Amino acid sequence: MWKDLTLGWQIAFEEAWIAFGNGSCPIGAAIFDEDDNLLVREHNRGAEKDTVNRNVAHAEACALRRLDTSACNPKTVVLYTTMEPCPMCMGTAVMSNIKHLHYASEDPYCGSVHWKEEDPYVKGQGLDYELESGEKEFVQLVIQSYFELKGIEKGCSDKVLRTFESYNSHAVQAARGFYNNKKLDSYVSENTSFPVVYDEIATLFYSL
Repeated sequence: MWKDLTLGWQIAFEEAWIAFGNGSCPIGAAIFDEDDNLLVREHNRGAEKDTVNRNVAHAEACALRRLDTSACNPKTVVLYTTMEPCPMCMGTAVMSNIKHLHYASEDPYCGSVHWKEEDPYVKGQGLDYELESGEKEFVQLVIQSYFELKGIEKGCSDKVLRTFESYNSHAVQAARGFYNNKKLDSYVSENTSFPVVYDEIATLFYSL
């Protein structure tokens, strides 16, 4: 539940919710130094009007581009992200010398953490990239599946949602339940506190 999340996860999920409210893919990221001081917080900016290239405005990439490596050692910082990095964000993290990353949910569609075991260069970097899964993964997949349902209604492909459903049908089913009455959109318009939203979704996880 929300009260049990560390600050890193709370900030990452808050950023994901900001992205959702802006109409962007709901993924958030946060970077902390070795003393647990927040360095950068970011979210996907794909739908924001001042974004020049929406295709590369991903949460992790945006955060890493803002990280001041003259003021910290990138090898010691920790990057939190609510979704497994895609090929671009994985590559950006590796080339940024980020050794420690925690991601809430596996991305069965385009997640690329498997590179750390398969690619010779990435494998040699000694990466500590860990999947959280469980409650955090369920919450992320519900919110992101809801986002995909919105896209499908506008005529977008359903290939991502189908992949999510094969991976975690319970999360997609929960997303459909919320989408039937546009509940998450209502929470955005009503400025509902995200901890309330998180706990409502997490409660469904524990009722499975």
